[in-house]
Amino acid sequence: MEAEMRPALIALVTSVRKETRIILRDREAFLLLFLMPFVFVLVMSLALQGSFREHSQGARAKLLVINHDDGAIGEKLAEQFRSARHFTTEIRTEQVAPEELEAEVRLGHYKFAIIIPPKTTEQAVKRVAQQLDATVAQVTQQPIAIGLLADPAVHADQRALMMTTLNRALQEVETGILLKQVGEAGKRLVRARQLFPEIPAVRAPDALHTFAEVKDPPYDVTTGLRPPTSVQQGAPSWIVLGMFLLVIPLSVTFIRERQLGTLQRLHSLGVSPWVVMAGKIIPYLVINQIQFGLILLEGMYVLPWLGGDALTLGHTPGALIVVSLATSATAIGFAFLIAVMARTTEQAHVFAPASILILAAIGGVMVPKFVMPVIMQQIAAVSPLSWALEALLDVLVRAGGLREAAPEIGGLLLFAGCCFAVVIVRFRRYFRA
Repeated sequence: MEAEMRPALIALVTSVRKETRIILRDREAFLLLFLMPFVFVLVMSLALQGSFREHSQGARAKLLVINHDDGAIGEKLAEQFRSARHFTTEIRTEQVAPEELEAEVRLGHYKFAIIIPPKTTEQAVKRVAQQLDATVAQVTQQPIAIGLLADPAVHADQRALMMTTLNRALQEVETGILLKQVGEAGKRLVRARQLFPEIPAVRAPDALHTFAEVKDPPYDVTTGLRPPTSVQQGAPSWIVLGMFLLVIPLSVTFIRERQLGTLQRLHSLGVSPWVVMAGKIIPYLVINQIQFGLILLEGMYVLPWLGGDALTLGHTPGALIVVSLATSATAIGFAFLIAVMARTTEQAHVFAPASILILAAIGGVMVPKFVMPVIMQQIAAVSPLSWALEALLDVLVRAGGLREAAPEIGGLLLFAGCCFAVVIVRFRRYFRA
């Protein structure tokens, strides 16, 4: 029995040794097998810690409070939001043009803006006094409307958190006014009824409505914007990730052709390097645009047909084409960069998908940036996937156009240009080899 198994064991050991030598021969690819998952877990853990830590700084939304009230209520509301753990609050008292304020919020400079109107304290005191006055047949002082603006790209849970926090703060202020008014009225009433017993008692209102309830409006008449749906917010992420996944086949195919000597044979036939590069770029550029179009069509027609929310293209569909082309150029440039820097297909097979996943995690594609710690939100600014995502959000969610998306488009094109500059230098070497 042992004699029969011995040759099989020898063959197994020999096969294991051979495969181990093959794996260890490409040391870079071997190290990447351990390094890339390590980095990915590190990035995802740091990015997601804001979702599970109640007091995380990463979960804070940037809030602007415009306080036009000269009284105690405006100061109290501002102070409550300044100390709120869910928001990083900036207080302004100067006048801000409504158009300027809406633009700042719509472009994402602030996630929310609260507007406390002038004479809020004076009007609130009057309204509570009228509701407590038994001699007043009808309350004439209207409820005070506190303004709220939200970045269209803000997720629904953050919007709900803001409205709950604001309405609760208004209720606390209202209760404070009521207690103060009742206490003062009670003291005056005791003294007055000693002289005039027929004076009616203080009326206790069934419910105070000093402030109008802050709600998330279903439709903004001034801008024509509706609150973004899950499709509106989710589609840009998957569009960007899908377009960058072409890095894998493009880089691997290029390395395989280089190893087989295809580039040298084309050079010997008099084919220009520019023709070879263009021949690779154009098909993948077309594939990216088809990907982009299919996802948009899916959101516009397939999802509503299945009972989901519909995707709308914003006010400037032409800007979507420019963003799509810039994103595609960046993805192709990055794919070529990996192709000319990697020495083997194994290296490209490991590095290409792992690098895309890491850049996607850093850039807010896989994890929303608003739940990330502050340091991770700052790191996100260096990810080209983050630029592409923000450009799409500017157009699809924030109803912007080329002007609003120009910084991100410029960053994408600059990154693509740097990638192609390195690629061209290396590409010429392959043709000379």
